[in-house]
Amino acid sequence: MIFRNMWARVLAGLAMISLSSPGWAEQSWDDVVKAAKQEGRVTLYTSQVGVPQLDQILSAFSEEYGIEVQKLELRGSELFERLRLELATNRSAADLSFSGGSVTLETMGVLQPHGDIPNAARLSPEFAGNELRLPVFSQSMGIIVNASVPKDKRPKRWADLTDPSWKGKILADDFRAVGGGGLFFAVTYEKFGEDYQKRLSENRPVFTREIRDSPRRVARGEYPVYIPFILPDTLLNKGLPLEVILPEEGLVYGNFDAAVVKGTPHPNAARVLLNFFLSDKAQLIYAGSARRPTVKGLEDQYPENVRDFLKAPLLGTQEDANVRTQMLQRATEMYK
Repeated sequence: MIFRNMWARVLAGLAMISLSSPGWAEQSWDDVVKAAKQEGRVTLYTSQVGVPQLDQILSAFSEEYGIEVQKLELRGSELFERLRLELATNRSAADLSFSGGSVTLETMGVLQPHGDIPNAARLSPEFAGNELRLPVFSQSMGIIVNASVPKDKRPKRWADLTDPSWKGKILADDFRAVGGGGLFFAVTYEKFGEDYQKRLSENRPVFTREIRDSPRRVARGEYPVYIPFILPDTLLNKGLPLEVILPEEGLVYGNFDAAVVKGTPHPNAARVLLNFFLSDKAQLIYAGSARRPTVKGLEDQYPENVRDFLKAPLLGTQEDANVRTQMLQRATEMYK
């Protein structure tokens, strides 16, 4: 009798562990949702700061599942460091990370496998993700010019920016730093070769790290062109004398990934929120802000005012952390 009671307690304990540990194999999705509701809360660390669409999505999630969401907004570097310290001190507070540059978090070892996520089966091939992170949306990048630039003089391709007529006239995110500029350099270096960057460097682009002000500087006429322009910022600069150009070779893009944090206090709620990020509701909220959905089958529902942005061909991205580091070093050498 004593042994039967002991084994009953052991089996009950194992059942609880199966609902709360990374051993997802035996769980049905209904079990995951049930356990998530029992956990009752989920903590999200995000570098998407001050974006109302994220708040809309989190509110919709809480309404649907009755799970409280605590959100902590941090700059990317701060988010990475906080997750590193929490793991190192065995004091993990985050359940889900939501940021760009998650390849760095992957190499840092602060993420754990997310297990089966039903909506992951709907991801487009270019946004497949992996066992540690799944892309929720991509931020595509193009070119903007001051509207006073004659149409026949505007660049139509990334290659056009190497024309000597643009010397000293290009405002650009710093290619030597992590962010849109560094990503642009890495992708175009890979796709077009070193000679492209050599010719672009001869035009002496003016680097800035004040990316929010860059479109306004072009609108004021300080520079006629700015690269790479994050397309969702079009809505923030509505009414300014700016024209967006979608280069013929395709758009450079960077993914914003969601990932379960190692040591998560609420592993099931983290997975349910990750799945919700890939739902039609969440994906279309992001589509309305010109952030490109990563799941298939929603193209006909894209808002008319951003449809061209969301359907434009893609040139590429760079998700190898080691390659990114090498590219930043190469950019530093080429753009002194």
